[in-house]
Order: sequence, then C-alpha cells, then structure tokens
Amino acid sequence: MRTPGSVLLAAGGTGGHILPAAVFGGWINERHPAVKVRYLSGRRPVELEIYRSLKIEPLVVDASGSPFGAPRGEGLARCKDMLSSVWQASGYVRRDPPGLCVAFGGYVSAAAVFSSFMLRIPVVAHEQNALAGKVTRLAGMLGARVASGWERCDPLQRGSFAPVGVPVRRLRGMSREAAAGELLSGLRLTDGPVVAVMTGSLGSGNLAGIIGQVSRLSEFSTWNFLVIDPGVEWPSAALNVTRLPRSWDIAPLINLADILVTRGGASTLAEAQASGIPTVVVPWRRASGDHQMKNALEMAKSGGAEIFDETAGDVFDLAAKLTNLRRRCPPAEKDIGKKMYNASTSTCERLWYFCCAFLEGRD
Repeated sequence: MRTPGSVLLAAGGTGGHILPAAVFGGWINERHPAVKVRYLSGRRPVELEIYRSLKIEPLVVDASGSPFGAPRGEGLARCKDMLSSVWQASGYVRRDPPGLCVAFGGYVSAAAVFSSFMLRIPVVAHEQNALAGKVTRLAGMLGARVASGWERCDPLQRGSFAPVGVPVRRLRGMSREAAAGELLSGLRLTDGPVVAVMTGSLGSGNLAGIIGQVSRLSEFSTWNFLVIDPGVEWPSAALNVTRLPRSWDIAPLINLADILVTRGGASTLAEAQASGIPTVVVPWRRASGDHQMKNALEMAKSGGAEIFDETAGDVFDLAAKLTNLRRRCPPAEKDIGKKMYNASTSTCERLWYFCCAFLEGRD
C-alpha cells in the first residue's frame, strides 16, 4: 500500500474539528512513525487552547472564522484574513510539501484546500457532520475525496463519499470512585443517577438553564447533574447540580455518567455513541444548515439516544426523555477504556486505508 511520507492535517474552529484531527494524527504517529504529521490551525484563542491542551504546536494562519454570516462589520476583515491564510498556507506547503493534506473542517481548511490544490497536493476532506459543510463541498468540486462520519452526508450522493466514522479519543477507563475523586474534589454524590451535561466547546447558557429547571423537579431530587461550565451566567439550580470547570479531558465525566446530555456536534455524538452511554441530544437549531439536528437523527437510529428540541419542547419534555432513557437503558457494566480504544482504532484504520487507496488511484 502506498503511504505518504508526510501528512498535513488542517482543522480549526472548534474541538469538533480539531479533536478528530488530533486523534488521527496520533494514530499515524503510533502506527506509521516514519510519516511526518503536521497540523494547520486558525488563530482564534479557543483553537490554540485546544491544540496546546493536546501538546500540539500547529502551523498558524490568519483564518478567524467564516466570512459568511459574520457579525456586522466583520465580513470584510474575515475575507482579508482568508486571503492572507491561503497565502500563508501556500508558504508552509511550498517550504515542506506534504504527500497528502487531510482537511477536517473549520475555515482554516479552506486555506489548506486551496493551497494544496494550487500546488498539486492530493486532498482528502473528512466531514464529521451528516451535512457537508462549504469547505467539504468545495474540496469535492476541486477533486478531493470525501470521507464522512455518518452514513449520510447531505447533499452528497451515496457513492461519492466513504462513511468511515469520526475518530474519537481513547478515553481512559476509571473506576467510579476514582473518577469522582478526580472530578469532584471531595464533593459527594447521591445514590441516584449521574447526568453529565456537555454544553459544547463554545458553551451554552440556555442548555445549562434548562437543566437547572429540570433539577428542581421533585422526581429528580435524588439525581446528580454535572454541568460543564458554559462560560456564561445561567439561572440558579437545585443543590443536586454541580458546575464543573471547563476541561478538554472528559474521561472522569464519561466514566461517572449514567446519562449524557449534549449538543449535537458530530465529534461529541461519536464519542457518546462509542461509549455506549444513553444520550439526550439537544441540537443547536441555529447551527449552519441545521446540521446538529441531522447529526442527532443519525445517532438516534442506533436506539441509544433521545432528541430534545429546545425550540419546540419545554422542561417537562426533557424530563420525560431523561426518565424514559433511564427506564429503557438500565445501568450496565462500563468498560470505557476498551470501548473507546476499539472505536478510535477502527475508525482511524478505515480513514487511513481510504487515504492510501486514493493515493494509489483506487476508489
């Protein structure tokens, strides 16, 4: 099998793009140590925070977000940033040409795709969402091959993309006691179920607020709600709600959780699905193309997820879904470490095989 001597992984915007790229890059380093792996990032603080939490120093370009739908007065500046990013990315590629570019999304990927295309570098676009983003569609039109996280990748037709899955982190397995000790710093849980609430890498005060309302209902008085800090103020909740500091290491939280409540980012849903933990997905309905709802619908096909639409339902609807999941999916023995390792390895192997087949000219 033909393998590239070096790979450029382009990912930015949020953890949903960056974490799968880092997982894939780590797998390449482990399984194919002769292959040089580099990363390309935008310059927003959250992007650099995520990379540095992973001990990765990426190549950085000026991409700061989408020029489409930018806040008033920022569109022109973002267009200039994008042009500058293409120039900067081209400089990186010229100085040290990779054998393959894999674009994982975020608008930094557009700079990587354009510069690679101009310099005749093969490109694979990995689309985590069930709806192909603008950069993925652009890459496809320029001749890139598309690998997808789900069986659906609208509006692309079946056969024009390969559903390989989303690379997920190899979260370490821990005992419930060890996870509680590491995460809660002496706080004690009740004997009731533990609901882990992940508000997304950009935070969601609205989701945290809804959980606060649920926590005050009498039927949840013995439940434990662990909410990752959304980064904004949100209404006070019952005493059974613990506000956790933001962290990119979610292993203790996943090992403690009996139920997950999360936004509909593709990477988060892929990790929830790999863990086997029952999940309530609360899609952010203002996401581009409503892609979070499309992701949620794909995950729900597995039977381990409920969807709560905060624009149409109320606190009692969410309460009913939590109760239903608890009744329908009784607690099971966890082996998070093994589950996540197997899911991560198999997905990275499929994506790598797809990339190498492309380099060899095979479908």
